[in-house]
Amino acid sequence: MRLKDWQAVQQQTDTDTIVLFTLAGDKPLRPGDYCEGVSIYPSRVWDGRQGWQPCLLVELGEPF
Repeated sequence: MRLKDWQAVQQQTDTDTIVLFTLAGDKPLRPGDYCEGVSIYPSRVWDGRQGWQPCLLVELGEPF
């Protein structure tokens, strides 16, 4: 993923939008691991007090 991918989605969202990261594969992250961003797109997340809230979902690739 490139910075321009992030900026294109960010321009369409509020500044206080929640950002969630998901990790591809079954290998857990350890301190010092790095992951490349694979994709970013608008989504929604459930908040028990406020209901559905907009968010950005960032998918990370395999750690290296």
